[in-house]
Amino acid sequence: MKKSILQAIPCTLCTLFLILLSGCNLPKYSVLSQGPAGGVDFRSGNWLLLEIDCPPDVYGTLNTAIQTDLKAILGDRIYFPHQIQSAIIPKDAKIQMKLPALKQLALGVPTCDYVILCKAVIAKNEMGSLNYNSRLQQTQKQNLAHVTLECYDLKKQTLLYSKRFTGSTTSTALHGGERWEFSVDARKLLLKAYAKGMKDLQRTSVR
Repeated sequence: MKKSILQAIPCTLCTLFLILLSGCNLPKYSVLSQGPAGGVDFRSGNWLLLEIDCPPDVYGTLNTAIQTDLKAILGDRIYFPHQIQSAIIPKDAKIQMKLPALKQLALGVPTCDYVILCKAVIAKNEMGSLNYNSRLQQTQKQNLAHVTLECYDLKKQTLLYSKRFTGSTTSTALHGGERWEFSVDARKLLLKAYAKGMKDLQRTSVR
């Protein structure tokens, strides 16, 4: 009896593994160019990173990541608003910046030649890492996050780079019976989308 139970364990584990594998919602990542997409020239000039715009629960991790990445690229030529004495940052200095705001920003930080902006949004957060889908589920659940990176030339007051990076995962269970599914949560999708965005910016730029 004991022997038969032991022999059944591998089969049970294999079945469980197959069930879990079939219930994995793999993440997908995409990029959308919203303006110039050819990268920038990081070899000269002083760069300003504006305060990032993102959900509070991811701010610390994302802020540390982008500051670390930019310091690795620019060294002591990367600045933050609190480091610039008497810096004036207009309220409209944000993603998809209009020309008036760009002109005001150029006047408010005359010691900087370029500015970098980062905006991160969790658009949908409908699933956790492990989810149970019932027979009553009528619509597909989804986790969705966007990260936009932009670079502007303050002296010429022009947009140099603008891309939005998206991470998503969608439940595959719909009218397909009851089961458990593994998914990537929206916060991790956001951070991975940022990593892909920074990699693209570095790959397309001159350093």
